Amino acid sequence: MSFPGRFKRSLQRHPVFRRIFYSFYFRLFLLDFKKNQLLIIFWLVFFGIITNNIAPRYGVAYLFWGPEYFDKISYISYFITGFACGGFIMSYNISSYIKNGFRFPFLATLRNPFMKYCLNNFFFPVSFTLLYSFKIYFFLKDEGIFPLWEILFFIASFIAGNLFFIFIAFTYFFKTNKNITHLYGIQSSEQLAEKLKENIKRDFNGERNPHLIKESRDWYVETYLITPFKIRLVRSVRHYKKEMLKAVLKQNHKAAFLFQILTIVSLITLGLFSSFSAFEIPASASLFLLFTMFLMLFSSFYAWFRGWSTVIFFTFLIAFNYLHKLDFLSIDNRAYGLNYNTIKARYDYDSFKDIDLHYDNLNNDRNATLEILNKWKTKNTTFWNKDKKPKMIFVNVSGGGCRSSLWTLYTLQYTDSLLHGRLLSQTQLITGSSGGMVGAAYMRELYLLKQEGKIKSYYGSHYRTNIAKDVLNPIAFTVATSEWLFPLKSFTVDGHKYSQDRGYAFEQRLEENTGNVFNKRLENYKLPEANSYIPMMIFSPSIVNDGRKMLISPQGISYITQNAKTDKTNYNKLFDAIEYSRFFREQSAGKTLFTSVLRMSATFPYISPVVSLPSEPRIEIMDAGLRDNYGLETTLRFIKTFNDWIAENTGGIIIIQIRDKHKNIPIDENPSQTLAEALSRPLGSFYGNLFQVQDYNQNQQIQMADLWCKAPIDIVDFELRNELNDRISLSWHLTNKEKKKVFASLYLPENQKAVAFFKIFFPLV
Repeated sequence: MSFPGRFKRSLQRHPVFRRIFYSFYFRLFLLDFKKNQLLIIFWLVFFGIITNNIAPRYGVAYLFWGPEYFDKISYISYFITGFACGGFIMSYNISSYIKNGFRFPFLATLRNPFMKYCLNNFFFPVSFTLLYSFKIYFFLKDEGIFPLWEILFFIASFIAGNLFFIFIAFTYFFKTNKNITHLYGIQSSEQLAEKLKENIKRDFNGERNPHLIKESRDWYVETYLITPFKIRLVRSVRHYKKEMLKAVLKQNHKAAFLFQILTIVSLITLGLFSSFSAFEIPASASLFLLFTMFLMLFSSFYAWFRGWSTVIFFTFLIAFNYLHKLDFLSIDNRAYGLNYNTIKARYDYDSFKDIDLHYDNLNNDRNATLEILNKWKTKNTTFWNKDKKPKMIFVNVSGGGCRSSLWTLYTLQYTDSLLHGRLLSQTQLITGSSGGMVGAAYMRELYLLKQEGKIKSYYGSHYRTNIAKDVLNPIAFTVATSEWLFPLKSFTVDGHKYSQDRGYAFEQRLEENTGNVFNKRLENYKLPEANSYIPMMIFSPSIVNDGRKMLISPQGISYITQNAKTDKTNYNKLFDAIEYSRFFREQSAGKTLFTSVLRMSATFPYISPVVSLPSEPRIEIMDAGLRDNYGLETTLRFIKTFNDWIAENTGGIIIIQIRDKHKNIPIDENPSQTLAEALSRPLGSFYGNLFQVQDYNQNQQIQMADLWCKAPIDIVDFELRNELNDRISLSWHLTNKEKKKVFASLYLPENQKAVAFFKIFFPLV
């Protein structure tokens, strides 16, 4: 015999090797890698999330390390997450049992065969639970707001929730899972083993049992765990009829399949209660539920179709994809308040030319805005000596989810308080994208409420607390329980029907967080802006179809969307922007809920859905950051339109840029790369530097503005500390530590320099 053969034979005789390699738990571990790669992928996703190796930029790991329920980390939030995790673990075990139980005939002779299967299928569940617990501990310790005993209690709550679901599942299977004793009254192998009282060590004689080899096919097993700390030998089942063993396994599969169906129906039913705040469970729990749903659906297909399950499953997905073209199954999201039941707006080049030729609109809009500017001048002249002209302020804010909302609000609160309200008073226009516009809109609304006498001050810290509250929980719950299938519920606005999807969940949660101050329509801001009580705001989401801007304002702003007349240049004009209020006038654009306007400007893919608008062909809207993350392009168009008036009536222009990162970002050192990194780098670098490229282009626009602008321009940057090694999540959820980073950024030397600039130009009188 050759040396490899002798070595293999010797190794197989070694008792330690045999005890491990031919154990049921180790064979199940190998079986997953050989036969159940889909199950492995699900586990790898969760392992990647909790180790912060999947989507680290978006802070997904923080949703798991510090889950929130009713806006706080608590033992309840960990218990709910643990309960949902227990559901995923049981779905994994059920899927594995349905697919692989027949490979191990001895299971049919054991008491509670499914429980024994789960006990031996422990590697991934136990490894994940232990690693997750350690991650929770280090995260909470780093947050620095909980004592050690409370951290341990949170971990215990997570484990308790996990075990509670498993207990419920086992209670079900204890009643429904039958072995050969229950079905036929025959003594089980465990009962025989009790009578024989055989010592497990005595049976490791170095030879493989030929009966077990024949019975187990290629998955030969000698031992299995009967408890977490007790091993027992596998007994031959050759004396049982094959029909009996198959009947036992078939009955157990039916019980497992019924449990899956009950769980799926329960999850879908939960979606009907999504409007109740008690069901806004942590986003981490919702992700567990979503993966549980997918895993159970796939294993259900396997129970039905066996070898054809994968093909039929993907065929079902493809068919289900096309079924969503039907109106009653459609998952298209809409802007709430907009009328989709009337004639559609015509979106084509002829329409663009018709709009461009209506110079009456241009003149009317320009004259209406000049009236706003005159009221701005009258309001702000009272703050200055009669012989000194006021500075006109423009605020540009960047996208960046919750971090930008909080950073924008805090920066405006802080600077405006130092200037005793003069910052917002002298601000004429606010533009930008995504989270920054949400924070700016909240600040503007509070400023209006103060003028109306409804609040005493808009500087309170509780407003910062409000804007920094979690928005992801209801979104994730909606996706996990209903939206992956089709919309289960709807609501009406002005008699128009809309689906309750994650867009609805986003808007409702934003309303709750901010005390319902955004419970308005777009047209409700027309008069306050026209009287210069509040600054104008222009939202500029991008049109997915062709990349144009959709400029949203209650005022007529055709002077920004139309091409200016040229005397010396003859060229083929491009129409790069559409005026929302005028284009969708017949569809009641002014009735659009303001929360929908905010969402259209902050439509982050997969979190808040792309918004479809009533046009022919249909156009879709997403985040404003794709075209103009800081709003500078819109600002410069406004300044150019009113260039003469600004030069004559103001003391100059100040453009405040509230950025969610430094303008001069650290240079990538481009270290040694793996092959995969080298292949993905060109495309990844292009998208990763998208906003930096916008900065380069806008820097050029600023230089060009020096040639045509008749008033001096000062650009003041407020920059959030958000570097690669200390990044704040691009998410609608912030941890306590991330909130502290936002507040601390205002005291960076460069930001205090910006504050000092305003103290010079706005001396207290």
